[in-house]
Amino acid sequence: MICKNYRKDIFCSAYSEDGELFQLAIKLKNAPGSVAEIANILCSKHVNILHGFHTVCPGREEAVWGLFIDLKESNTKIENLVKEIEGLESTIEVKFSRPIIDGLIVDNLHFPMMVMGERSIVMRIDTFAESFNRLYEKFGSGAYFILYEMGRAAGKRRIKKINEKYCLDKITALKVILAERAAKGWGISEIESFNEEKKESTITIRELFECMPFQGRSKRSKSHFFRGYLAGVLSQLFGNPTLVIEAECVAKGDPNCRFIGRPQSEIK
Repeated sequence: MICKNYRKDIFCSAYSEDGELFQLAIKLKNAPGSVAEIANILCSKHVNILHGFHTVCPGREEAVWGLFIDLKESNTKIENLVKEIEGLESTIEVKFSRPIIDGLIVDNLHFPMMVMGERSIVMRIDTFAESFNRLYEKFGSGAYFILYEMGRAAGKRRIKKINEKYCLDKITALKVILAERAAKGWGISEIESFNEEKKESTITIRELFECMPFQGRSKRSKSHFFRGYLAGVLSQLFGNPTLVIEAECVAKGDPNCRFIGRPQSEIK
């Protein structure tokens, strides 16, 4: 079976019951060959890389390579490995840390978490689902309005930032913002239609985070935050208040979630 998309795991922790785990945070020159030099040392010492990330620092002259490694099959000690990496001409600084309990290492060398240059956090989808359910229990249909308005405000803010940064035409701006949502784990979108003249749009999204926890278990559509988010985006793009309805929803047993945006004045 061929998977269309590869899973993306955030650099957070690694577990190996019988492993000899460590974390490395390596600051190096942002130049071709810098990573290869370090990788050659790790390879020569039989160091197994379990997880990692690489990012260029502001200014673009330096980079950081964060790694979880396992020395179980290696013939070197962590202190000697760090010393050898520090001796490379391309290395600026090396930090390392040990497991917090046997077999479990958690990233304690990188903070804050940044996504596309903005400070961010990670929350489990189940946490969102439990939070939304609590709102439904406490406020009933009022929770739908609260979540919708939260999403609408967020969508307006984001599309304004995109337009300020890239100066795009409307359909391209929408494609960018939906691509960002996929990269951030919200879901994978497809624009079915986008009519600037009629100020209408239809968007389908696969595996929407807001609805997947309720897949096939609800009699009604479950997206209110993302529905509001799209309303904020489309209202800003069309220059006209836009109302978005969720015509199909995985929570009701539909294959995907499908949203239709139309001028608010046309919907009674």
